[in-house]
Amino acid sequence: MSELQTLHEAITATITAAMPQLETVAAYTAADQNPALPALYHAMTNLKPGADPGDGRCCLLATFEARILVDASVAQAPLQVATLATQLTVLLRQQYWQMNFVEAAKNVLASVVQPPAGSPSPISWLVQWEQVLYLGAEQWPWPNEPGPLAFAFSPDTGPGFEADYQSPEDMP
Repeated sequence: MSELQTLHEAITATITAAMPQLETVAAYTAADQNPALPALYHAMTNLKPGADPGDGRCCLLATFEARILVDASVAQAPLQVATLATQLTVLLRQQYWQMNFVEAAKNVLASVVQPPAGSPSPISWLVQWEQVLYLGAEQWPWPNEPGPLAFAFSPDTGPGFEADYQSPEDMP
């Protein structure tokens, strides 16, 4: 399973558990389907290069979007969809989906989506956020050099003082 598939599954599971009032939570679902409402669809919508971590992994700044849909005929539908968008925004605070290759969500933005005039479509809000992703395996192409970590204190360092070096575990 790819890291991105694992991440999307974790996003779906986390949102489903945290927001049980949603009838549908899914990734990359076609808009022409008739989901059980209220619904939330999420997807990664943009990738930009991130800062190279120098360990062989690829760093990407990913933009994600979640579209929240509520039946327009429900009483207080505009308030319901705004409340769901707010709940998702709160859920995104420091959210990394318990994945070790993802940094916490940042730059969260939520806004109402205006349907076409006279459209019977559901009321919708869009929540966007960014997350740094580290994809691929860490690599260290050099042999295990120069050896284990050791500490020495000046002026007793360098050649002739190797026996005085201490490992972190041996330090008081």
